[in-house]
Amino acid sequence: MGLPVKSEEKPATPERAPARVFWRWLWAALTAAVFVPARFYVEFGYVPPVGWGATVFLSALCLLVGVGMYYAGRTEYHTRVAPRGDWLDRVGAFWLLSCGLGPFFGWALTGVFTLTEANWRWLYWGRVALGAGLPVLTALPLLRYVGGRGAPLMLALLFGVTALPVWSAWGTMCDLSEGPSKLLIRSPAPGVPDAEYRHLRHTNRVLAGR
Repeated sequence: MGLPVKSEEKPATPERAPARVFWRWLWAALTAAVFVPARFYVEFGYVPPVGWGATVFLSALCLLVGVGMYYAGRTEYHTRVAPRGDWLDRVGAFWLLSCGLGPFFGWALTGVFTLTEANWRWLYWGRVALGAGLPVLTALPLLRYVGGRGAPLMLALLFGVTALPVWSAWGTMCDLSEGPSKLLIRSPAPGVPDAEYRHLRHTNRVLAGR
């Protein structure tokens, strides 16, 4: 009587998520795009920049989760390049984190400190570095894993998600390029001189000190 032969165990593969899972997350993204700014408007009477930032972040997060779940079990769309485990991989591992937190810390940097003639350029360069430079820097190492059948999807996700934080710092980059302009406020009362300020028109900030 022969001994039973063990069959080789096949590695488990993620179960394919049905299409309705993706549509549910797409619906969640659309819901966030409508209700988050509406909530800010009800509370403040307008939608501040942080409200639009939160809207974009939540909507993009829902889309990423939906796409990730839909393609997790579809291995034919996965990259064929094996991870190398070098320092570039360690940099790329922070890509999503930098895309989400970089713009927030950049916005906080220019929101906490008072902008003056002496410091506004340093603060704005810091915001650009955190909100745009860091996401781009961490995205570059991931380009070497783009390939195969899923290459168009990989590129769309990589460039699309990275473009969001870059867009958040676009006004800051324009102000760094153009510099401040004069903003004249006419006095409503006779005999009171007009007020003149230095104004960053793309981010709508007024410099202190005048």
